[in-house]
Amino acid sequence: MKVKPLILLFILNTVVVLNGGLSSTFVFAASPVTLTAEEQAFIQAHPIITLGTGDAWEPYVIVGEDGQITGYDADILSQIKQLTGLEIRLLPGDWRERQTQAQRNEIDGLSTGGIHPERRIYLNFSDPYIRLNKFVLVTKGNPLNIRTRADLDGRSIAIHRGNLSDEKVAQSFPRSHIIPFNSIDSIIEAVSSGHVDATFDNGSMLYHANRIGSPYLQFALSINETLDLAFGIRKDWPEAISIINKGLRALGEAERQRIQARWFLTPLTNHETTTNQSTFLSAEETDFLNRLGSIRMCIDPNWMPLEALTADGHSQGIISDLIALLMHRLNHSTQLVYTANWAESLTSVQAGSCDIISAAAITPERSEYLNFTRPLLSEPLVIAIRTDNTFDGNLNHYFNQTFVMVSGHAAIELLRRQYPAMRIVEANDVTTALRAIANGDAFGYIDLMPTIAWTAQRNDILNIKIAGNLNEHYDLAIGVRKELPMLLSILSKAVASLNPDEIKTIRDHWTSVRYEQPADYRWLWPYFSGGILLLLFMLIWNHRLTRLNEALRTANARIVLLTITDELTGLFNRRYFHEVMPREWRRALRERRPLHLLLIDIDYFKLYNDGYGHPAGDVVLQSVGALLRERTRRGGDFAFRVGGEEFAILLTEVDRATAMAFAEELRMSTEKLGIPHRGNTVAPVVTLSLGLLSVAENAFDYPNAIPLNWENVYHRADDLLYQAKHAGRNCVAIGDWQASTPKLST
Repeated sequence: MKVKPLILLFILNTVVVLNGGLSSTFVFAASPVTLTAEEQAFIQAHPIITLGTGDAWEPYVIVGEDGQITGYDADILSQIKQLTGLEIRLLPGDWRERQTQAQRNEIDGLSTGGIHPERRIYLNFSDPYIRLNKFVLVTKGNPLNIRTRADLDGRSIAIHRGNLSDEKVAQSFPRSHIIPFNSIDSIIEAVSSGHVDATFDNGSMLYHANRIGSPYLQFALSINETLDLAFGIRKDWPEAISIINKGLRALGEAERQRIQARWFLTPLTNHETTTNQSTFLSAEETDFLNRLGSIRMCIDPNWMPLEALTADGHSQGIISDLIALLMHRLNHSTQLVYTANWAESLTSVQAGSCDIISAAAITPERSEYLNFTRPLLSEPLVIAIRTDNTFDGNLNHYFNQTFVMVSGHAAIELLRRQYPAMRIVEANDVTTALRAIANGDAFGYIDLMPTIAWTAQRNDILNIKIAGNLNEHYDLAIGVRKELPMLLSILSKAVASLNPDEIKTIRDHWTSVRYEQPADYRWLWPYFSGGILLLLFMLIWNHRLTRLNEALRTANARIVLLTITDELTGLFNRRYFHEVMPREWRRALRERRPLHLLLIDIDYFKLYNDGYGHPAGDVVLQSVGALLRERTRRGGDFAFRVGGEEFAILLTEVDRATAMAFAEELRMSTEKLGIPHRGNTVAPVVTLSLGLLSVAENAFDYPNAIPLNWENVYHRADDLLYQAKHAGRNCVAIGDWQASTPKLST
């Protein structure tokens, strides 16, 4: 028998904790909910049920310092209670443990979980309460240039152990190295530090990373995998599922979307329809905008068709129109801060004269003083040269040439890291740079295709052409001063509300204008001829695949260099050490080459830090690192920082005597630096202890040679380093692979 419908109209007050403590209130009118007698009886028998969930899945579930639980799931469940009378409490904790408890009926079910066949054995599932898109997160700045699924081949991907969704998605990446971690925090640390290349996310990890003060991750690509989250309830309680489903239907999709927009800084659905400030900003964010007033904005004053200043002092271009659309959506305004050039704009935002900078590439250097929204545009870098010159696509072949770029361009630093010998001259603006190419003062200009074409057309620079694509993309995002996290949240939500068609319409409007010049079409011929020339090159490249593939591997290796270098010392890092050692060991076996491993430790370095302070200790590490770099200039020499004060050097193309002399000279050179160290008991200055293990080329002739692997070599060298310390430090312990007792040199 059914009872009369229970009609509930209510005002729901929800406290939201986001970015350090925002609260908001909203009004919601519920649809009628009809409960059967069995459902009402269930609520009377079970007025509170408990669902397990993860303890680091923000913003789905946020556990406050006082134990209070908030977040998206808590808001949905609170409204279900108001609509149906069924109270559902969340029990956060280790996700694997919560799944085990649910299987044993020690708790009543699970929240924040996917609908997987493995869980249907012991749970019934409600209708989905949120649909998620899976995407890939990488280190901020995307140093490995991961933009497609294929870019993850051979890369390491971190997943959360016990997360069935991540584990199943990982199966679709058979050529990647999947590394399980026990916690979200450890994944964030691994990807942020570059020890792991990427991870999967559905919005929670990016949120949590920013919340714990680790904003070093960024969106790389969507992998077109969706996940429906549902509430799972023990099998013998079908009434609970029925009640929850009625509550979700009465709540409605639109209301769930509004709650979603309050918690997530990135869109989780493919159909983002928010077009009005009130639908995605909290009351606190709206109040913040009102108190802030017009947003002070710096732009590049001469970078058309992306952005520039008009003669009467207004901004124009693709980015300008996108910003205007965002401001219309926010019902707010910007105040243009005038600068002479892009470099001055960057200086102004660093000094706090601007709140935002409108179109900035995301780089590690800029991330020190800016946070970034999701990119508004992504454009490839190209190179322009004179029509009478040629370019074969490989910058390594042009180190004797001069390239010009606009001062402050983010790609300048990137190219200088990849190509240290490359000569780059900086110009104040695009027009000056292109004229330098046209006049023969420089070989090539590197920028974005729309900018080059626009400037060449408007300034009648007719003797240049686009000669090639550098396989680098320029992601342009809004940079927000780190002191304004609330503004970042607001602009991130606004950017997330843009759909691809809106962006394409604006871009097409500005890029099409450059071709609509009925008076004179001569400017098109350089680009047309450049395209024909590029096509001819591509045909020729089909007959030179081996050479081009090698060039591509070289270019990619230079990109990877950004992730294998120790930031403090400039040496290779520990991660790369573990890549180089097995490779060089196999080469030594194959080619019968000698191999010498030198492990190095700064004597009593902890006492140095205690006595002089960690900043002074960093200076010592940098000084030793510079000395090691200076002494390892041969192609077969490698220098690494493998720990706090621990270093390693691998010599692959010298004989034993040269390696011994190298180690001793390094020890003496460090002592000659004369860095005072009152905690050093063997000398008044900073000194080194060194362990050198030599494996000669004829060592591989012995029967027991092959079983010895590189790890054995490392441990033998480490034993020698210990002997050097035991012998009094500031000395070199030298050993041969077959030697029974290492020799000491002081």
